[in-house]
Amino acid sequence: MQTIRGRKRAASPNNDNTTTLPHSNNIFPLSSSRNSGKSFGARRSAAVGTFSSKFQPSIVAAVIIILCSLVLGSFYLSYGILSQNGGGGHSSSGVNSSNTLRTKNNNDNIKVNAAASDTTQQNKQDAAKEQVGVNSDKCAFRSYPKSRLYGLHDKSPPNFLTSDAMYIRGEWPVILNPLEDDNKHGDSSNNIQQSTPVKPCFDTTSWENLKGRLPFTDGHNPSVVSLAANPYDRHDGQGYKHVRLDPKFLMPITSALSEHPLDTLFLGVTIFGNGQCKFGLSDEEVVKYNFSSYNDPPNGKRTVLAVMTPPTSLGDQQQKPFQILAQTTLLLERDATFGTHRRNKIPLEKMKDVEGFTRVHQEFDDPRFFFHEGRLWILYRNGPLFGYQDQIHNPIHFETVSPSSTNGGDGDGVKFVAYIKASETVRVCCGRNIALISEETRVVVGDDSVSGGGKKEVEWLPSTGLKALTWVDPVTVKDVNVADETTKVKKRQLSEAEDEPFDGASVEETSTHRRLDSTKPKSNIHGTNGYLVPLPSSGELLGIAHFHRPEHRKESNYALHGHHYTHAFFTIARQQSASDNDGNTAFKLKRVSNEFLFRSLSLPIGEKESFNDGDIIQFASGLDIYGSDIDGKLVLSYGINDCEGALLTISMQKLQHMLIEVDPGQEVVDLMEKARR
Repeated sequence: MQTIRGRKRAASPNNDNTTTLPHSNNIFPLSSSRNSGKSFGARRSAAVGTFSSKFQPSIVAAVIIILCSLVLGSFYLSYGILSQNGGGGHSSSGVNSSNTLRTKNNNDNIKVNAAASDTTQQNKQDAAKEQVGVNSDKCAFRSYPKSRLYGLHDKSPPNFLTSDAMYIRGEWPVILNPLEDDNKHGDSSNNIQQSTPVKPCFDTTSWENLKGRLPFTDGHNPSVVSLAANPYDRHDGQGYKHVRLDPKFLMPITSALSEHPLDTLFLGVTIFGNGQCKFGLSDEEVVKYNFSSYNDPPNGKRTVLAVMTPPTSLGDQQQKPFQILAQTTLLLERDATFGTHRRNKIPLEKMKDVEGFTRVHQEFDDPRFFFHEGRLWILYRNGPLFGYQDQIHNPIHFETVSPSSTNGGDGDGVKFVAYIKASETVRVCCGRNIALISEETRVVVGDDSVSGGGKKEVEWLPSTGLKALTWVDPVTVKDVNVADETTKVKKRQLSEAEDEPFDGASVEETSTHRRLDSTKPKSNIHGTNGYLVPLPSSGELLGIAHFHRPEHRKESNYALHGHHYTHAFFTIARQQSASDNDGNTAFKLKRVSNEFLFRSLSLPIGEKESFNDGDIIQFASGLDIYGSDIDGKLVLSYGINDCEGALLTISMQKLQHMLIEVDPGQEVVDLMEKARR
């Protein structure tokens, strides 16, 4: 199958003001119509000549006939093309090198015959797209061909999903959020089982010219977390005396959005990178589905942060869930050398006219949030600068917008600035989608002389430093040696003086491999979200992991990398009877759900109803709790087809029901069996 990678069009919209039909959304293929128009004019002249020779009408009559012919010709030129293209669609078959129309103007748009109304043409075009099911609203979920569906209910699925595949407990994947369960109430009358998925709608117009098309990508694999100081409520509504995120580090956000209580807001992050929106699509299908004509990310890759409304309405505020209130591009402050690759690393650079260091937007691939010591951090990868084995981590700084602020080309609407410092970079090697641990609880059973039983109390453990879950199977947790700020400043100053890169802290060498004492085979499960969320009522840590089948990440007819993803929830907890290699109480697998997919939100062209199926690529990168871990909400954020993102909530009651306890000492590999369909 020919893919979008390596395929070049004759005219690139990135740097050429010329546009070749049919690759512009604002034009129609007029050339064949114009040829027809000329033939019509020739026939009209012959007809007039014959009429004159036979009847010799008066001059006035001849003028009237000519005017009528011109009107008919203009009508044909303006509207005849609509019927040729099925009511406004873009047909490439009628356009070739001999009749392709090119033109230029300041707005890089092509204007059709001045006699036709641009508004009327666009309305007809939009109506035609709506009729065949193409979604041209960038804030709504996209339409994809059927080939981008998982094929969950196919009668003859590929061997890598059946005879060659093993699944948790041998159970075939299910849809986590079937349509019929949207907004259905669970056991509690004030809590719903699941919400309708919402697409985070980012504004890309400050760095790309849409030209009537959908964006190059809509931001893929978002990670969304609560900005509440303590999002974990107790089941009895009393709350815990605990702080996950110190509001003092978020003052610029508080000032910029003063009308919204900080505890109610959410923060999302997503990457606008290469994406796979157009993977496997022909040029005609790209136009048909109204996808971007760009072949590379306009103005480079960038990572964008967005402040969002909460998943539910608060009081009189009848607002929609997860609506973006403000967004900004995440910048890199070049206060130290950034990167370990000798040729590609970015050197320190000071500003010329004022104190400080330059800031630039940079590639932060697969970005996800985590929390440590009251601050918000971001984890990501950057293969060209750091290699493809290391996962990179930095605390995020927020700044109030000022005249001297660098906003990364986001335009004039930026309300705050977000950046990381190169000098605060922490590298962790070499797991797969490593998740961080910074909060832990344990359940203490106290004395109760009245009832004769024990009363359970939740105790938040003092921080023992940042930890990393490098592998899910077998569960492998290691310490991350994050240097204190004083030591880091000294190292940074020394590295600057010696013109050497400051590489930050790293996880201990033993963490580069899975647990050394395990000789059993491993499953192909991988971590997904960046932060293990505490479940206070049980003392567990919650994560989400994924499989993709087949396990290899080679390019195929399905995708550039992995495809046919499924997910599973899991929890780990400290086991008092076991210790790790360092003598600490070891973390063990506690509960695991069966595998699932998110329902596809795509409506292929020509279909009236969506399929009870998943997408071929789904990647759950965000996980957080909103309220009690007993009857609150679980906030999930995930990517679709490496092209767009989705957000939804499910009830914690539903999650608790899905999690199934494993026997002591069992790992995921012990649960894998041949699928039963």
